[in-house]
Amino acid sequence: MNTKVLAIIPAHNEQNQIGTVIEDLLNQSMPVPILVVLDNCTDGTKAVVKEYLKMYRQVYFYETVHNTKKKAGAINQILKVIWDYPLEALLIMDADTRIDKYAVEHAWKVLKSDDSLSAICSKAGVLPYQGKNIFKRMLYRLQRLEYSLFDSQRVETFLGIKVVHGMAALHRFSAIKSVGGYDDDNLVEDYDLTVRYKESGFKVTVDLNMKAYTEVPVKLKDWWVQRLRWNRGGLETLKSHGWNKVTRKDILQHYFMNIMTPFQYVFLIAFIVMLLQGYLLMHGLVLVLTLLGMVSGIYRLKYLEDRTVLDYILRFSLIPEMAYGLLQSFNQYHAYFKFLFNKKQSW
Repeated sequence: MNTKVLAIIPAHNEQNQIGTVIEDLLNQSMPVPILVVLDNCTDGTKAVVKEYLKMYRQVYFYETVHNTKKKAGAINQILKVIWDYPLEALLIMDADTRIDKYAVEHAWKVLKSDDSLSAICSKAGVLPYQGKNIFKRMLYRLQRLEYSLFDSQRVETFLGIKVVHGMAALHRFSAIKSVGGYDDDNLVEDYDLTVRYKESGFKVTVDLNMKAYTEVPVKLKDWWVQRLRWNRGGLETLKSHGWNKVTRKDILQHYFMNIMTPFQYVFLIAFIVMLLQGYLLMHGLVLVLTLLGMVSGIYRLKYLEDRTVLDYILRFSLIPEMAYGLLQSFNQYHAYFKFLFNKKQSW
């Protein structure tokens, strides 16, 4: 067992899946101690963890005290407890994340290869949706494509990825201590931590061999609330850090989005109209832009595991993903409104 790496799982009422997450960690090719941080649990999560505690010496738990700061607050509490432990890295993962048996081993090798690295996040995989609802299945499919796009973007920005996401990531212990842990007042604590790593001169990266998978919301309301939190939290993070060499690219992307989004609306409407009228092939510029988009999209499908014919159909048809992109922009504009007028944002 590698006692230089500690796995930390913040858990709030996770009785139905905490056992599966613990099993994933117990079955790692490089076994590590497992610490479940019980955060204001009112269900049977603690009882499940205690059963594993009886069977496995490497399983531990800690209960938070008066934590009102969600996941970040729970992690900060345990960081204070282990602050002086002789650890080299922390694997911090969500309690609803599944990880491949080689995930820790792969991430550990990457972290040891470069002393300037502060954190390595996993591949952003999506767990299967088992339901039959057509709308929910479509929303699930579009998010699968979107998450694979996230992975491709992380590869393209290899040593300076935008976010070390919270699904599963290996953090250098000295690095997370040097920046003081998480900002527990932030809606997107993983993004804020990534910015602070970069501002401190650290590199951050992704390892697609570190495979992890999460559930995605399949109800539109749940999706909307999740994305609103991400978008609003991102704006608050940029506001708190201000314009600097780390944040300027992300700030400029917001300006660029506001310039380009109206053109997306126009292009989608024109594309649909010409398609319905049979004029698409007569407009060379539209056809060239469409083909370029298809080529790029098909290439990026290589980051999607378990690809099916339906994934290719969705990517070729363009309209579902374009419509999904417009839905994302509506959510972003909602976040702008709440940010500018200081409206309260729920978790």
